[in-house]
Amino acid sequence: MNRVEHIRQEEKRYHDACYDSCSLFEPGSWLHKPVKTVLDQLEQFTDYDQMNVLDLGSGIGRNSIPIAQSLVGRNGKVVCVDLLQSAIDKLLAYSEQYNVLHYMDARLSDIEHFDIEPEAYDFIVAVSSLEHRARSLPYSASSKRWRRVRSRLV
Repeated sequence: MNRVEHIRQEEKRYHDACYDSCSLFEPGSWLHKPVKTVLDQLEQFTDYDQMNVLDLGSGIGRNSIPIAQSLVGRNGKVVCVDLLQSAIDKLLAYSEQYNVLHYMDARLSDIEHFDIEPEAYDFIVAVSSLEHRARSLPYSASSKRWRRVRSRLV
């Protein structure tokens, strides 16, 4: 097993244990509430009738569920990408619990290999996920890719 595979295995073990022992939005863990910066940036989109959001490394929905709740009464989707099947399963269950399932598009994928279509998203969230990529891109290549996407990146 190479270094990256070992790190991913340990990350999976940690997140599976966390997701099994902690409930979304309940005090006592980092899953207690969404990231304030995400919510602050989301306010800039209140006048959008149609909004498409990409949440890279979405986990069980700490940020994507509040984003989906902000879409109530509007058109749009939150595409949630995560490497862990356990995260996707709980994301869908919590999305149903919070009545936002129809706004969610869950994708099981390594974010490193997820294809971001140009101009597909208005808002991209990548909280604590980009550092988990197996390989890094040179800054210029990475920034060129993000410039092609019409969105705000948090």
